Amino acid sequence: MGIKVGLIGAGSIAQGHLNTLQANRDVDEIYIADTSDIARQNAQKNFPKVKKVFVDYREMLKDESIRMADVCTPHYLHHQIVFDSLKAGKDVLVEKPIAMTLKEADHMINTARKLGRRLFVEMNQRFMPYHIEAKKLIENGAIGRPFLAVFNIMGNTFDTMNNPNHWKGSWEKAGGGAMIDTGYHAIYMMLHFLGKPKAVTGVAKRLLVQPENKADDNTVAILEFDNKILGTIAISYTIFSEAWMEMRHIYGTEGSLHIKDEPLEPLILVKENRSQVIETGQPKDIHPHPYSLKCAVDYYIDCIISGRESEVTLEEARDTLAVALAIYESSRKGKRITLW
Repeated sequence: MGIKVGLIGAGSIAQGHLNTLQANRDVDEIYIADTSDIARQNAQKNFPKVKKVFVDYREMLKDESIRMADVCTPHYLHHQIVFDSLKAGKDVLVEKPIAMTLKEADHMINTARKLGRRLFVEMNQRFMPYHIEAKKLIENGAIGRPFLAVFNIMGNTFDTMNNPNHWKGSWEKAGGGAMIDTGYHAIYMMLHFLGKPKAVTGVAKRLLVQPENKADDNTVAILEFDNKILGTIAISYTIFSEAWMEMRHIYGTEGSLHIKDEPLEPLILVKENRSQVIETGQPKDIHPHPYSLKCAVDYYIDCIISGRESEVTLEEARDTLAVALAIYESSRKGKRITLW
């Protein structure tokens, strides 16, 4: 017998969650809570496992048969909804970022531990097959000692960013723009590969987006690590000339790894001027982003049912938020910010 999941927030990011919940054999029923009539109707129409819908998530949480709450709301709602879900006795999966402030993140983490509930953050790029393989190669010394990481995220979310009424990219409802949103992925992957940075320097700018309530649409950051490693993250939400692309390059004393978000040749190892495509198990008929989201949701559901500990920790989610906030602080103050 499987579990019942209550999904809160049935907007765009929730569609990947719903696809996974619908296909997962350990999920028997899905309940939906969303203030939008259209979102609730579409969920009922498109996903047969959706059995009940609610306008107010707090009414849904009163159902004691719900085992897991899946929170897919804008960032500013994460803290309160996760807290309410934990207090209602649910295990919780929340979309990234964990919260908008470290105080909120700590409260969520401490509440989960105090109540003996499970809390997971949807850091889905940890589950990309080529990231898993890249981590093994680094740990096995395939590129020697890493000393430089260059992560680039180039894409176009200009329309939502440029809409003053859309929550995405607003300081008030998102906590920032490109860096705290998609940049969150780049940060937690760099920390996973290389450890925690000791300092950051960032420049976060609103270059093309017009509304003054919106945050950075282009950001560049430098991360300094204790073990003689430098990392850079460059992210743009205003690239109109080409399709969205994320690339990660890690250089070591004996070789380099080149990671690209495409299914055919996502991971390349270069040694002595010779390139080798590494087999990763990434399906070639599905883009890595929805595939990793599916893997992540399935993994967290298995953790809840089996009781096993997650390899993706709450400390990682908190550390990632701390780095993102430090990048913004560095940009505001125009100086290098030390961490921890």
